[in-house]
Amino acid sequence: MPAAKPDPPSQQAAAAVRQEAVDWQFAFERSEVMRAFQQELLVSIGHELRNPLSSQMGSLQLVLSDLCDSREEEREYLQSAKEAVERLIQLLEEYSRLARHDLPIQPLQPKPTRLRPLLQDVYSLTRLQAQDQGIRYEWPILQPPSASELPALPDSLMVWADPHGLVQALLGVCRWGIRTLRYGSMALHLYPIAAAEGRLCLEWNLEGRCHVPIQTKGCAAWRVSERLLREMGGDLELGESSLHRVVIKVILRLAQ
Repeated sequence: MPAAKPDPPSQQAAAAVRQEAVDWQFAFERSEVMRAFQQELLVSIGHELRNPLSSQMGSLQLVLSDLCDSREEEREYLQSAKEAVERLIQLLEEYSRLARHDLPIQPLQPKPTRLRPLLQDVYSLTRLQAQDQGIRYEWPILQPPSASELPALPDSLMVWADPHGLVQALLGVCRWGIRTLRYGSMALHLYPIAAAEGRLCLEWNLEGRCHVPIQTKGCAAWRVSERLLREMGGDLELGESSLHRVVIKVILRLAQ
């Protein structure tokens, strides 16, 4: 058979333009998902800051209204106000860092990447949203060995991923899980996949009561996470799905 003729330059250029348009469309969708996440994070930060502010105002009001029975009691309330201010400063510093957290929207460049620091970032960035909804947010693999019955995630574990892309993908997964769960717990576990050498699974178990129907179709956060993971050689799967239990599986390639 004669060899197939290569496409003429005009067709090659048109194909390149189409591919570029698709990439820009995906970049825009990624940026929109991140913008929505940051808005939700700022709302959660505002809620969290109310507690130390209320405590500080209450203690100072008692002192200023001369409602203390003794100088000792007055000092106790002033000390309480001081501790509330210190706690507020700590929260402002931490949440300012989180609010500034930015992920560049650029083509993925997978490379050997340490998994534990990325998971710690994702946990820090999503903990408040879970707390706002009264969800027990349990990631035992990040706890010290003495604090968990499960083995801790080794610092040296490397996966094949673009660091920014993986963080955004996991943020989308967590965001979908938190919004799906009405109340209950959301726990993260990790295990190797016996049938697929060189891969591991991050598994989130949602238990309690979920919003129904449970859907991934039409969810931008899930769609973006799924594509990011697949472009890095991984995958995103919805396992068990019921009113009281949902299992989310993120498949990652281990770095060789």
